[in-house]
Amino acid sequence: MTVIEEWTGRHAHALRTALRLTNEAFAEHLGIAPRTVTKWRERPEIVPSPYLQEALDTSLKNAPPDALVRFEANLGLDERRIPLDHAVLDQLNTAIGDLARAVARLESPEPERSPAH
Repeated sequence: MTVIEEWTGRHAHALRTALRLTNEAFAEHLGIAPRTVTKWRERPEIVPSPYLQEALDTSLKNAPPDALVRFEANLGLDERRIPLDHAVLDQLNTAIGDLARAVARLESPEPERSPAH
């Protein structure tokens, strides 16, 4: 799990978007004014108070796994990698091959065939 040593507006904004909350909903979630959340987006270098640092730590700790992945991606950390499903990749490769063959047939200058009688 990602640990933030000192939260900034950039980190807080990344968490809000990872949780897919509006400014108002995130403010309510943290028990603060929506204007504070807006300031974090407008001034990414701002460092929230120790009280808010703790609230953000708790929010990150309680975030669902998919939100943690988005949070890390928002910050450019991407420490977690979602495992690839090789069966799905095989199906995708087959579909791409089929599509390439269909496009090639459509592009080939083949004379029109008359219907069989």
